[in-house]
Amino acid sequence: MKINDVKALDYRADGDLLTIPFAETSADAVLAMDTAVLTVKTDDGDTVEVLAGYALRSVTVDAKDPASVTAVLTRAVDGTAAALDRISAKLVESEKENKLLKAQVNAATERSDFIEDCIAEMAVQVYSDEV
Repeated sequence: MKINDVKALDYRADGDLLTIPFAETSADAVLAMDTAVLTVKTDDGDTVEVLAGYALRSVTVDAKDPASVTAVLTRAVDGTAAALDRISAKLVESEKENKLLKAQVNAATERSDFIEDCIAEMAVQVYSDEV
């Protein structure tokens, strides 16, 4: 999975804290990340969840593996976080609907192509029967 395009091994929310163990990255990359909106995606690029209203609290680096970085984030305490949660939920739902619509358009296009091929074959048959 990836969070804001950085490989993540997992993520865990516990109250106002969010812990994310990252892999194959650096502390600098995590420190530079925009944590106000965290987009969780599968390896295939499908959005799983959007987390909003977080601020970076700490970053730790594994001494044995500097590419393993764990970030701890905390929720903003104002009402912005709740509003962002609602927007985030709508965004995830919209992306799912968009994916479904794209699949439906693709299926309709394939059916249309098949019908066009059938009509072309029938026209060849009619023409060859007339000649």
